[in-house]
Amino acid sequence: MTSVIAPGYDPALGRSVEAVRALFAAAACSVALVDDEGGELRFVASDGAGAEEIVSVSIPVSRGIAGWAAMSGQPIAVRDVQADPRFARDVAESTRYVPSSILAAPMMDGDGDVVGVTSVLDPSVDEASDWTLHVLGTLASHMAMLLRPEAVPEAGPSGGSTTDPALDGLGRDVLRLVEAWQSAGQSAGQSAGQSAGQSAGQSAGQSGVR
Repeated sequence: MTSVIAPGYDPALGRSVEAVRALFAAAACSVALVDDEGGELRFVASDGAGAEEIVSVSIPVSRGIAGWAAMSGQPIAVRDVQADPRFARDVAESTRYVPSSILAAPMMDGDGDVVGVTSVLDPSVDEASDWTLHVLGTLASHMAMLLRPEAVPEAGPSGGSTTDPALDGLGRDVLRLVEAWQSAGQSAGQSAGQSAGQSAGQSAGQSGVR
């Protein structure tokens, strides 16, 4: 299934949600942006079940598992969403896919402010492990820069597109992180995750992530 992104966002965001969903062997992965007033979450990219339905949907930041992650600034793993009062079941039903479990991690900018949330639905991993939350949190932070709407490639003089080198490098960093964790496997996850995270963090810093 091809990822879905809202108009005006860099295509690398779509590739990133595809990669994260594949890493966790999940039913879906989505990214929601916190609006300028901090009162709403707007879903701007998704891959997997319910992708077409969820993109462009907005919910109050006070609602849902994703909203909790945005407001608290902390990653969260919910194994049974039906038993969690924070779960926004009506939103899930509107996408025609109701998950059983959810991972969500805040996306931080260079100042430590939450600019969005990455959510993973029904991951085929131990969603409550420290390794899982560490990986998702690291990936979410690296993807935060891709939430800039103005970063979409513009037409060049020859009619082709030009790409922001910093964003292009960031997209590669996200994919490298995914590949590193996939090849290392969960059995060696913590050590591989720390090494890959440090390497990608240095690279992203050189690309202008602030």
